[in-house]
Amino acid sequence: MSDRETQQPWVVVATFGAVWEADFAAETLREAGIPAHVDGGSHVGIFGAGYQGPSQFGVKVRVPWHRERDARELLESDALDDDTPHGHPPPPEAP
Repeated sequence: MSDRETQQPWVVVATFGAVWEADFAAETLREAGIPAHVDGGSHVGIFGAGYQGPSQFGVKVRVPWHRERDARELLESDALDDDTPHGHPPPPEAP
């Protein structure tokens, strides 16, 4: 990565209501080779930094600006996969 890329801003690609959701999305991106950072997960109120539940402020996932499109596409495709078990279409409904 060049010096110019490391100095460019990171952009928000997703916002989640719970810390664990943002952590999961960020790890999905990292596994695909996209650097990701969870922002807002450490300020979740009286429960402290280890708390993984809901956040009233939302928890953001950020990536470098030049990877934004790749990250959004991956997160969208991952969300579509979640609608069907293991990526298979749902069984037909009974009459």
